[in-house]
Amino acid sequence: MLGKTKPLALLILFFVAFLAPARSLDESSGQLLGGSMNSPVRLEVFSDFQCSACREYYLNTIRPVLKEYSSRDKVCVIYHEYPLSYHKYALLASYYSEAAARIGTQQLLEVRDSLYTDQAKWSQDGSIEETVAKALARDDFQKLKKILQDTSIKSTIEKGIELGEKHEVRSTPTTLIYYIGKQQRVEGLVTYMVMKQFIDSIVK
Repeated sequence: MLGKTKPLALLILFFVAFLAPARSLDESSGQLLGGSMNSPVRLEVFSDFQCSACREYYLNTIRPVLKEYSSRDKVCVIYHEYPLSYHKYALLASYYSEAAARIGTQQLLEVRDSLYTDQAKWSQDGSIEETVAKALARDDFQKLKKILQDTSIKSTIEKGIELGEKHEVRSTPTTLIYYIGKQQRVEGLVTYMVMKQFIDSIVK
C-alpha cells in the first residue's frame, strides 16, 4: 500500500521513474478546480466517483493541495471524468459533476465534496440526486437539473474518457503532473505529505 512506503522512496518511485518529455493535454477538456494554466505545477487527474482510492485521494490529498497551493496559483488542478464501466453509478455521478462545473467552480467543489464524502451511501442505493441537492443552494440545484438535460454533457464526459484512453489510463486515480517542461505519471493514490514534498521541491 502506498501509504506504508517511506516518502522518499515514493518520490523516487513515482516522480522519477515516470519522467518523460512534457506533453500538454487537450486544455478544452476537464474541470479546473483551482490554480490556473500559468501555475508552475499542473496536476491532471483521471478519476472515478465510485472508486474508493479516488475518494481518499481527493479528500485527503487534492483538497489540501487546493487550499495550500492552488489558492496562491502555485498548482493548477484539473479533473477529467473517467467513470469505470463496472461501477454502476459512476457515470451518472460524472454527469452531475459536469453540470455543476457549468454553474461555477464553487458549485463544482461543493458537489465533488458531497459525492466523495457520501460515496458509501449513493454507491449502494443510487441516491446521487439527493447527495447533490444537499450540497447546493436551491437555486443552484434547479440550474443544475436544467443543465443535465443538455446533450453536450454526455459528449463532454465521452471526450474525457477518450482522452484517458489516449493516455493509456488503466486505473483510477491516474495523475499526469506537468512542471518546468517535464511530465510525470502517477498511477494510484499519493498521500498529501508525499505530494507536498514534491511540490515544494519545484515551487520555491
